Amino acid sequence: MVNRRGFTLIEVLVAMALFLIGVSAILGMFQLGGGLDRRGLTEARLAPRLEELAHALRADAWQVDAQGDFTGVRPVQGAEVPGAPGYRWDLVVYPAPEAHPDLVRAEIRFWRRDPERVLARTSLLLPRRRPAAADRRP
Repeated sequence: MVNRRGFTLIEVLVAMALFLIGVSAILGMFQLGGGLDRRGLTEARLAPRLEELAHALRADAWQVDAQGDFTGVRPVQGAEVPGAPGYRWDLVVYPAPEAHPDLVRAEIRFWRRDPERVLARTSLLLPRRRPAAADRRP
């Protein structure tokens, strides 16, 4: 009868592999949690500004030519978010659906350092309206 004291090399390697898999999973959860924390912080900073930004866009998003005809939506790229220092926003406009030609779906994308790294986004409908400045012209 053989008296075994200790573990074999295979048993030790299997135990170390299981331990490393468990530690990797736990570290992955910390990274995921940190990303969610950053996203929540970004959305909390931008949320109070969204309503006023959307209202301003709906009121003054359309370009009008000298005859008063609509020529399109004003392009916005890299504009500062009022009241949220360091944040910038772009306006992305999608074609109007055939069923509702007077509505255009737009998306506001918020970013900080790199416009390709969008931190938050929100969609809205832009009704075809004359800008406030065009209404004041005689």
